[in-house]
Amino acid sequence: FEQRMGGDKETSFRVALVAGGAAGTAVDVALFPIDTIKTRLQAPEGFLKSGGFRGIYNGLASAAAGSAPGAALFFSTYEMMKKRMMDRIEDRYHPAC
Repeated sequence: FEQRMGGDKETSFRVALVAGGAAGTAVDVALFPIDTIKTRLQAPEGFLKSGGFRGIYNGLASAAAGSAPGAALFFSTYEMMKKRMMDRIEDRYHPAC
């Protein structure tokens, strides 16, 4: 697998950016309807009066579009900082990495 990926163990900035955006979008798409139902269950007027199961996907596109940039930035920042910090920390403190 490493050979096909160029033999490099480090994650490139571009790969981290795309992976982060995809992961953030996937999480929002999967959990958005569940969160909407939870919010409606907690509504003071009750589940059915607050909409029930109708329109549980309303707003999904904007939530997914908003989470992709944030998740992409988080993942790419994490990978770049991990790379820089690993160079400064002695091997005995991170033997598994």
